[in-house]
Amino acid sequence: MGASPDPIVLPGGSTTVVLIHGYTGSPAEMGLLADSLQREGYGVECPLLAGHGTCLEDLMPVDPVQWLNQLDAVVDRLQQQGQNVVVGGLSLGAILALQVARRRPSIQGVITYSPPIISADPRALIAPLLAKVLASVPRPADDFVDPTTAERIWTYNRWPSRCSVKVLELIADTRRHLAEVRQPLLVMASRLDRVITVRGVNRLCERVSSPSVQLQWLENSGHLITTDAEWHTVAAVTAEFIRRLESA
Repeated sequence: MGASPDPIVLPGGSTTVVLIHGYTGSPAEMGLLADSLQREGYGVECPLLAGHGTCLEDLMPVDPVQWLNQLDAVVDRLQQQGQNVVVGGLSLGAILALQVARRRPSIQGVITYSPPIISADPRALIAPLLAKVLASVPRPADDFVDPTTAERIWTYNRWPSRCSVKVLELIADTRRHLAEVRQPLLVMASRLDRVITVRGVNRLCERVSSPSVQLQWLENSGHLITTDAEWHTVAAVTAEFIRRLESA
């Protein structure tokens, strides 16, 4: 974990991509993608979500509404500056991106990387019970295909139990309201990912009201597809999706 957890802000043209990191992660896991998008001419902002980038105890009392308020403020500021805004997120960030799209229908497009619409972690079923007896639980084991991925990220090594229950509630709320997402949608996921489920990805694609839905499966990445072995493909597909939004 040699990378910095600091926010990423990169200037660009008339479109800014707001990238949202995952649970217990940091903007570092979006760094390669952010740099690539800036080279394509786009501005990029990757905020550090409340409770992240410091110590696990800071995340324990956080409520997801704090993250949504953070992201609303970023989107509102960018739009007030005249920017077209695309929102993308990894894992929990994908859930937050869908929620922001519901709340800000003027967003141009939505990108979900490794969206955990339905979790593959069996502990999700007993999370409320775990939260009563354990302050935190280990993160799922890393599933990197490229072992150097670990050098490019910054993350906590445990999940705070009570906050995790709130995250699961947010995911459930997102599932119930997928039809309220009406922007063009890009979904990217890996078949080797042990955190998400194919059923959840299919539900996302089927339930949104988006005028266009593009699903891109990867074959050789773990959960952190934005920084694992196929990140170049992730960046290229993302840039092409945004170009189509601009030309629509």
